[in-house]
Amino acid sequence: MSGRTITLVGFMGSGKTTVGRILARRLHLPFKDTDAVIEEQEGMPVSRIFREKGEEYFREIERSVILSTPDEGERVMAVGGGGFNEATLGFLKQMGPVIHLDLSFDECRRRIGTSGKRPLAEDGNLFGLFIKRRSTYARATSRVWVESLTVDEVVDAILRLV
Repeated sequence: MSGRTITLVGFMGSGKTTVGRILARRLHLPFKDTDAVIEEQEGMPVSRIFREKGEEYFREIERSVILSTPDEGERVMAVGGGGFNEATLGFLKQMGPVIHLDLSFDECRRRIGTSGKRPLAEDGNLFGLFIKRRSTYARATSRVWVESLTVDEVVDAILRLV
C-alpha cells in the first residue's frame, strides 16, 4: 500500500460526499466517491443500476471498487452507505482511519427526502436498515456526530481525529 486513506462512512444523508470533498481540499488530497466511480464505470446512476441490475450486482461492483484502491496513494474516500461491511471493513481500517459520520434517523430522513435518487430510501423498513448498519458503522475508527454541525465544523472535527 502506497498511501493512507481517510475513509468516510455513514448512512445515506450523513454528508459523506459533501464533507469528503471539502476535507480532501483542505488536506490537498484527491477525493474518491465510490458511488461516483461505480456510476462512471457502469454508465448509469446508482438508482438505475439498482432498478435494472439489482442490489446484489451493485454490492459486488461496490466491493470490487473499494478493494481495488490500495495503490492509489493518499486520499479521502467516501464509501456508499452499504459499502462499509464485513467484506470491506478490515481492509478499509488497514488503509487508514475510518470515520463514521453519524446522525439520527429523523435527521437522515429529512436530509434524503423523496428525490428518487436513493433506491433504498423507498424501502418500507428504512429504519431497520438504519439500525442494522449502525452496528457495522460502530466498528469505524472514530465517530463524528454531524447532525448539529456545519460542514466546516464536521471537517474540523475530523481533522482533530486524524
